[in-house]
Amino acid sequence: MHMNPKPHAGPPALLKMPWIDRQKCKKESGCPASKKCEQGAFRVRGGSDEETGRTGDFPLIDLELCKRCGDCEHACPEGAVKMI
Repeated sequence: MHMNPKPHAGPPALLKMPWIDRQKCKKESGCPASKKCEQGAFRVRGGSDEETGRTGDFPLIDLELCKRCGDCEHACPEGAVKMI
């Protein structure tokens, strides 16, 4: 019996992920990128940031909630968010 294989669509497209350069980030709790995220994945949290040594508010991205739409990158006036 001859079976026709299903057409192969190729590898899945790679989705870029948001990355925050916390050295560039200046907005803290007034972060426009966190306000732009409709999924609630981009948040500003209080505490201390080991990367910068800064305490107070700093941004976090929940990759479980993130849809990788890039809205946060476009909303950040500091250029601190990049899709990589």
